[in-house]
Amino acid sequence: MKKIIFLFITLFTLQGFAQEVSKEYDKIGKFYHGVAIVWKNGLCGVIKSSGKEIVKPEYEKIRPFGSDGISYTTKEGKIGLLSIEGKVITENIYESIAPFRNGRAITKMNGLMGMINNKGKVLIPNEYQKITVGRYGDIRAVKDGREVMLDVKD
Repeated sequence: MKKIIFLFITLFTLQGFAQEVSKEYDKIGKFYHGVAIVWKNGLCGVIKSSGKEIVKPEYEKIRPFGSDGISYTTKEGKIGLLSIEGKVITENIYESIAPFRNGRAITKMNGLMGMINNKGKVLIPNEYQKITVGRYGDIRAVKDGREVMLDVKD
């Protein structure tokens, strides 16, 4: 009987929390890694499982957070990055950001390629027509029609 009462109280409490949070947002996504994407007036934000808002609904799109705790965001047609704590890693200034590989991602801005790390630090400025990363981490870039090898330090 005690288990039934405990279950009833728990479900009742959670239902009250869900109603309170859902009144604040138009839609609440599923919780992954302790956070959920929420929508309000067509814009996305992020809340913790406690209901605390950690990112105000200001983005056109927020992708689910990856196992690395990073989410890709879209604002005014540009791509940026958020941490799972709700901190901006990079502002929404890029046309594209490739998936991270070994803590680094190739970016595209104004038609030119560059590279950032998973903390948002620019490792290679966006001034190359093409950047490729080889199997062993070697980085080749093309600028003004010339291919060069780049040595990048985090």
